[in-house]
Amino acid sequence: MSGRGALLVSGLLAALLGPVTAIALAASAHQQGPSSTTAEQAAGATVTVHTPCSGSVGITSTTVAPGTPVYTTVQAVQTVTEPVIATGTTTLTTAPPTGTSSTTTSSTSTSTTTTGTGTSTTTGTGTTTGTGTSTGTGTSTETGTSTGTGTSTTAAPTTTTYTYPTTTVFTESVPVTETATLPGTTTITQTPACPLTAPAPATIPVPAGNPFAGRAMWIWVLHDTDGGDIAAIIAQAKRYGITALYVKSSDGTQWWRQFSPALVTDLHEAGIRVCAWQYVYGVHPVIEANLGARAVRDGADCLVIDAESQYQSRYIAAQTYIARLRRLIGQRFPVGLAGFPYVRYHLTFPYSIFLGPGGAQYNLPQMYWADIGTSVQNVYAITYEYNELYRRPIFPLGQLWNSGAGMSIGAIEQFSLLAKEYGATGVSWWDWQSAPLSYFGAITRLPPLPVSYTTNRTPASIFAGNRGDLVIWAQEHLYGAGYRIAIDGVFGPQTKRAVRAFQRRHRLAASGVLNGPTWDALLHVRPVSVRWSRRRRQTVAILRRGRALGRTAAATALEAPLPRWMHGVRSHNELHGDIGAGTPQAVPDRRRRHGG
Repeated sequence: MSGRGALLVSGLLAALLGPVTAIALAASAHQQGPSSTTAEQAAGATVTVHTPCSGSVGITSTTVAPGTPVYTTVQAVQTVTEPVIATGTTTLTTAPPTGTSSTTTSSTSTSTTTTGTGTSTTTGTGTTTGTGTSTGTGTSTETGTSTGTGTSTTAAPTTTTYTYPTTTVFTESVPVTETATLPGTTTITQTPACPLTAPAPATIPVPAGNPFAGRAMWIWVLHDTDGGDIAAIIAQAKRYGITALYVKSSDGTQWWRQFSPALVTDLHEAGIRVCAWQYVYGVHPVIEANLGARAVRDGADCLVIDAESQYQSRYIAAQTYIARLRRLIGQRFPVGLAGFPYVRYHLTFPYSIFLGPGGAQYNLPQMYWADIGTSVQNVYAITYEYNELYRRPIFPLGQLWNSGAGMSIGAIEQFSLLAKEYGATGVSWWDWQSAPLSYFGAITRLPPLPVSYTTNRTPASIFAGNRGDLVIWAQEHLYGAGYRIAIDGVFGPQTKRAVRAFQRRHRLAASGVLNGPTWDALLHVRPVSVRWSRRRRQTVAILRRGRALGRTAAATALEAPLPRWMHGVRSHNELHGDIGAGTPQAVPDRRRRHGG
C-alpha cells in the first residue's frame, strides 16, 4: 500500500471521473510497477474496463506515456450505509429451583503414639497409614467424633430488563475492478446506458372516447389554411387520415372569430373532431379562462392550453386560470397542455399546476426535434424521462415546418413510429398552413423499426441540490405521505430526510435519491392540496385548510419578489420563439421567421 500511495497522479483523476469513481496512481521515474503482470497489461496493450451503467453511454480512452506505470482502481458506486437506530427490550429471567437443602457432616479420628518406630492411624471419612520415627516415652491416645448439620434456602426468581439500540444497515455496493497499466498501454473505459430499473410511472387511465386519439393537425390561421375553404380542408383531412383539427380560438384576452359554432358544425358533420386551443400569458388569467370556456360553449370537443415562457414563475396566475376554467367547464371536460417538452430547462414553469389535480388530463409536449436541434430518438427519450412523472398520458406534438437540419420525410415518419413504440394512441402536428404537401403523406407512413432500437422509459432522478417544479411535485407527494416538509422547490436536507424515511417505509435502498423505484412508489400517494397565495409580497404555498407549508412564508416563495435561488435562474428555451403567439395581424411576420 505504501508504494501505491506514492503513485498518485492527479491528471488521470480528471480524465477518468464521470459516471464512475476512479483513483489513478502514477509512479515516479525510478519506481517500478508490480513484479508480475498479465499479457493484457504488457506494454503497448489495450485494457478495457467495463463500468456499471450511467444515464448515458460514454467511452473514455486514456493512453499512458512510456515510463509512467499507472495503477487504476475503478469503483462504480460507493457503498451507501444508512443506520436506523431503534430501541428494543430484552428480558432475562434468573430462576434457580426453590426449596430447602440440608447437609450433615460427621468424622471420627483415633491416634496412638509410641517410642521408636510406630504407626499413626486416623479413622474418619478415610484412613491414612504412614511410617516414621518418634522419640519419646509414653503412649497418647485421642478419640473424638464431630457431627454438623446445616440448612440453605434459595431466593425467589429474579428478572432483569435491558433496553439497547439496534442498527439496521441498508447497503448498496458493487464490485471493484482494479487494473495495472504499464507504459504505452491504452485504457478504454466503457460505460453502457442504464437498463430500466423500474417501470415507467403509471399514468392516469385514458377514458373511452378520448378526443386526442388518432391523427390531428393544428390550424393557426384559418384563412391561410387552404384559403379558409372548409370543404377543401375536409377533403384533405379525409385523404390523409386526419381525424381531429385543433383550431386557435383566442390569444391572451382577444377572441379569434375564426373559431365559431358554424365551423364546429361543418367539421362535425364530416366526422372530424374539433378542439379549440388558446395561447395564454398569465397576465389576465380570469379572462383567459373565460375565453377557454367560451370555446367549449361553442361546441369544442376538447380544449388545449398553449402556455409557454410567459407563464414561468406565475404559480398564482396558473392556479387562478385552472380554478376559474374548471368552475366554468366542469372537472371532466377534456383539457390538454401543450407546453415545453424539456422539463429540466424550465425550473419555474408551473407544470405541477397545469398537469396537477384538477388541471389538464392530457399532456401534448411540443416535441419539435428539428427546431430544438436534436434527433427524433433523443426528443422522445428526454421528453418521456421527465414528463411521465406528472402521470398524464402523453400525446406527442410533432413539427411539419422546415426548421433545422433534422427536418426530413424520414424524420417525420420516424416520429409517428416512435409515438407508437412509446404507447401513445394519438399524434398531432404543427401546423397545417406551414406544411408542404409531401409532409402530409409522410405522417401516414411508418418506417421499419431499427433492429437495435429500444425505448427509453427510465424516469429522471432528482437529488440533494436540485431545484424546480419537479421538486415541488415531489414535495407535494411527500407531504401527502405524512412528511411535514416545506414545499419550496429546493431539494435540501429536510426533503432528503423525508425521501430516506419514505424509502425505508417501502423497503427501498435509503439513498435519499428520488430514483425510478422511489418515484414508482411515491406517485401512488395522493399529493397534498396546495393553494398559492400572496403574503407580505411573497408567494406562499398554503394547505387548503389554511395553514402555510414550511417554517416561514419566505421559505415557499415562488413569485416576485423571487426567493434567492430563482434570482439566478435563466430559462434555456429549447424552442425558438413563442410559436403560436400573437394576434392575426402579427402572424404573417412570425410565420416567415419560422419557415411557414
